[in-house]
Amino acid sequence: MAVDMRAAASDRARKEKQKARRDMRMSYLLLAPYLLLLLMFGLFPIAYAFGLSFFDTIEMVFWGVTNYQFVFDDFRVPASVVNVLAFVAIWVTITMIGVAALSLMLDSINRKTANTLRTIYFLPGAVTSSAIVVLWLFVLDPSVSPFQPVLHSLGWGTRADVISGIGLAGVFAVMAYFSASGGWIVVFGGALSSLPTEVMEAARIDGANRFQLATRIKLPMIWRSLVLMGILSFAGGLQLFVEPQLMGLAGPQFAQNDWSLNQMAFQYAFRMGDFGASAALSTLLVGSSIVIALVIVFATKFYKID
Repeated sequence: MAVDMRAAASDRARKEKQKARRDMRMSYLLLAPYLLLLLMFGLFPIAYAFGLSFFDTIEMVFWGVTNYQFVFDDFRVPASVVNVLAFVAIWVTITMIGVAALSLMLDSINRKTANTLRTIYFLPGAVTSSAIVVLWLFVLDPSVSPFQPVLHSLGWGTRADVISGIGLAGVFAVMAYFSASGGWIVVFGGALSSLPTEVMEAARIDGANRFQLATRIKLPMIWRSLVLMGILSFAGGLQLFVEPQLMGLAGPQFAQNDWSLNQMAFQYAFRMGDFGASAALSTLLVGSSIVIALVIVFATKFYKID
């Protein structure tokens, strides 16, 4: 009897190990396409740009850190850094507050209505950034804007008045918010729908109203989604390019060819033909994003299991 029990236990353990190995192989199989794309379009370009940043790409000779010195000595780079940081500060702030508030409000209303509104919010994100910029050039023009009364009440009679009043960083942040927030609202809808219903019911029994339920129960339970959104928004903000690049469509006085760091990298590569300096600046951008993301991840203990 004891021998049979040991044999059965051994057979069960063997089957569990086989199942675990099958599950592991299936996991790697499902990850393989992503890892391949990450290698091709992520890691390899970064490694190539890093290596290229140490060469004079015109004469193809090794330059050491000369390209990095050139970037740091360019008087336009500090101004671009200030511009991008101002944009990122405004954009990340309004995105985190706006997306969290809208997501929590949508989660507290009828599910069918909430899903319809999420779809409506998502639609601007399906439009390319270049089209969003062109659309906003009309919205910011008091003569044709649907917000004409509001703009006139602020004393803004021309597009130049609006842009100077809000500031380019604010204008670009608003453009980016309306193009990207819809996708995050959908993501947060999924995060909120996965919260345990028994916790919500217990809070309601304890007398929590909708506001308390949203701010004291739901919000602390989705803080990782907020941190993730902040990290990705920050990294995306550092890559700002399309919005300032297309501002010239509003008139030559609005043309901004070196407003952002990505524009500077573009200028180095395709206006000056200096791909080494462009690679150096791009490498600095990627490195800054990675370092800041790691600091936030470890500071918030993002991957710690509660």
